[in-house]
Amino acid sequence: MIWFINLLPRIPGWEKRTALSQKLQELSLTKKLFLVYSIFALYFLFYHEAHLPLLWMVGLALIGYLVSGILFWGIVFAFRKLETKIVLPAIFAEVGIERPTIKLVPWVEVSFFSFSVLACVLTGFFENRSGILFFIVYVVGVLSARLIDNKTYYKIGLLGLAILAAGLVSFKSLQKAEIFVAYSMFKPDFEQKDLTRWNYNEENRTLHNEDLKLSILLPEEFYFHNPQNLNLEDKTGIGQIAGIISTSDSDPNRYPAVRIFFIPFRFDDESELLSQFKKFLDLQLQRGDIQELNELEREVFEDRYYGTFWTFYDVLRPRYAKTGMFFLAKHKQPYSLVFIIDESLIKGRRHEESVEKILTSVKIEE
Repeated sequence: MIWFINLLPRIPGWEKRTALSQKLQELSLTKKLFLVYSIFALYFLFYHEAHLPLLWMVGLALIGYLVSGILFWGIVFAFRKLETKIVLPAIFAEVGIERPTIKLVPWVEVSFFSFSVLACVLTGFFENRSGILFFIVYVVGVLSARLIDNKTYYKIGLLGLAILAAGLVSFKSLQKAEIFVAYSMFKPDFEQKDLTRWNYNEENRTLHNEDLKLSILLPEEFYFHNPQNLNLEDKTGIGQIAGIISTSDSDPNRYPAVRIFFIPFRFDDESELLSQFKKFLDLQLQRGDIQELNELEREVFEDRYYGTFWTFYDVLRPRYAKTGMFFLAKHKQPYSLVFIIDESLIKGRRHEESVEKILTSVKIEE
């Protein structure tokens, strides 16, 4: 056995591995935790972004890791500043009076709560009532520990708040970066024009765009979302977004929703557009936004709309739904229009009645 141990140093790289092991042992507990965290975080981030091209995958993973790393050390710094030592007069010890020599720093305590509230507001955590209720109950519990002067549970509670806030901020940052990447992948390669000049006639509920020579009827309880008010995620699709019609005045993606995309040149058929739309669906599928995607047969509507639709399970809005695209043919304008439709599944109907009414009302001046 001794001879085997004596042979170990002769193994190539043994001394380097031993030196590395010693250096790891010399690290502080915080640095060891960060090292373990980094391994798991990078693995998760690369796995989460594996559906993207290599360059985008690496870039997004590093962005997520950078944000979470900054927050990690920010929490460590704040936690170390949470308490401070008190220098007691010598007379206290002489007369036998015992008092705590460490006290909490009020402004650091406030910063923990402020950061947590701000993170919850900015990331939309408070948009759900259950999120507000959870936060209130948790904070009440943390403050209760403070009132009864239980520092251990109070500090654990503050740490939990900070971790929650850091997790929300990291996730939101990664989500925003993913949206930007998706938009960049499908961003139109032609010069975009101003498609924001829409006029609305309240009497007959008609939308009109003079630049496109296009008019559309807006059914009751439907709202139009101008491109200038849309975020990058809403603008992502086939071509340049010209507007969205949905049943919500605040959520352009609420079912049923009809997204109108503009392309400044004509297509003979929808095959090339359909290929792009399939890539768009594949991205959503790989991101986990949708599941159980099933393609239906090619569809023709009113002998001027040509396209294909899919059924799927919407993870973001838990339900089975239908999505697809229609290419508007048979008009004399030098551009193409694509209508991407998201709607609920209705037994016995190909499309919701309101969607068909919108498509039927579309008119392009010759």
